[in-house]
Amino acid sequence: MRVVHLTTEFPWPATSGGPVRTLSQLRIIASLPEVESITLLSVTEEHVPSDHVRALEAAVDKLRVVPPVFHPIHLFDFKRYVPRVVALRLLGVPYLAGKWDSRKLRSTLRRELLANPVDVVYVDHLGMGRYLPDIEAERPFCRKVLDQHNVESDFFKQFADEKTGPKKVVAKAEHAAARRFEERTLRSVDAVVAISNEDAKHFRALAGRDAHVVPVVMTFERKARPHPGRPHFCYVGSLRWKPNVMGLDWFCQKVWPLVRKRVPDATFEIAGVGLKPDASGRLPVPEAWKGPGIETVGFLEDLEPLYTRSLGMLAPITGGSGVRLKLLEGFRAGMPVVTTPDGAFGLPLEDGKEALIASDPDAFAERIERLANDAALRERVREGGYAFLEEHHSLAVAQRAMRGALGIA
Repeated sequence: MRVVHLTTEFPWPATSGGPVRTLSQLRIIASLPEVESITLLSVTEEHVPSDHVRALEAAVDKLRVVPPVFHPIHLFDFKRYVPRVVALRLLGVPYLAGKWDSRKLRSTLRRELLANPVDVVYVDHLGMGRYLPDIEAERPFCRKVLDQHNVESDFFKQFADEKTGPKKVVAKAEHAAARRFEERTLRSVDAVVAISNEDAKHFRALAGRDAHVVPVVMTFERKARPHPGRPHFCYVGSLRWKPNVMGLDWFCQKVWPLVRKRVPDATFEIAGVGLKPDASGRLPVPEAWKGPGIETVGFLEDLEPLYTRSLGMLAPITGGSGVRLKLLEGFRAGMPVVTTPDGAFGLPLEDGKEALIASDPDAFAERIERLANDAALRERVREGGYAFLEEHHSLAVAQRAMRGALGIA
């Protein structure tokens, strides 16, 4: 079986949720003996060094990487591309598809489909569904698989719910367009992959499609985490993704002052991709994140020192869908996690077992205080996270689901 994998972002190094998911899926596909080769097509808005390409090919068996095509991932950082997306929108193409429209990627995809035999095209992210007509034109008999990392149309609904006046009208229209595109795309492929049972239920309700739930594989080694000597907590995640930003705003403004009353010497470190230093090298840290005891450090190449100096990971997420991979990464690192119900969405977690979960500021602060003062609780939750990964995120579980998606008997 020869697979072409089409994705929205070059996944190396995997420093945020989307690339982590993509890299996991590539490794699952490569682990199947029936798969002979994988060809990766992707876009990037930054230069990809050749050693990153070689590192990715070394990390995934059977993988050949086509040089990534330049295309904006964060559209409004490249404003010259905005008129094209607006023009496509006027022609009926929703934003979530139009933003990924690239003539160069289309020509690269067509060339690859014509040059080599292809059995499966794996369309990673809903926006890449924009290229399904091209795939159908060049390889009408190959199997087409759509992997949705989230319920994409839900983001536009959440955005519309927050707005008023003309912005609400525009946002509601965009949600409707996104939903129609999502439904049409789900129905046009041979198989759908979901990241969680909750997302699979949505796809079934929207388009009558049963999805193959393929979890992210999380291999790990159990680690003992000695007390770092102070009640220090960390956050790791994309600092541009809206549910993360909204969650951090809420936490720093509403929860953190309560934490400091309960644990006066508590400190909080925010790490992740998405904040670009200004000309002086300073990070543009939002004002809401500048409370006492809070430090924003941005991207860290190696997270292990951060975990070593932290008692636990905080994941205050509001909105969104899919699965919060930062929670799974925290489990893998042996970090006790405190999160919100939105953060735990899509994962069958129990408060006090695999993580501590709370929705209001007082309850969230209380759980952080308990974590700071109770070594037995920290150990119990840490072990619960490891057990969760063993049961739900092993390679064997993922392989079974991926076989179904690829049509392997």
